[in-house]
Amino acid sequence: MATDKRQRQRANRAEKQAAEAKQKRRAATFALIKKYGGYALLVVVALIIFTLLTSN
Repeated sequence: MATDKRQRQRANRAEKQAAEAKQKRRAATFALIKKYGGYALLVVVALIIFTLLTSN
């Protein structure tokens, strides 16, 4: 049977690992948002330019 101190250490380690995993998922999500958001912005700008050039 583990001592109370050892149980606290295990619980703290598990909590730290969960927080690190959450932060890693969040960073990956924001990276995808930046990547595809940039592409979407380029498409919108291209459409606006195309519309302005063809409407005259």
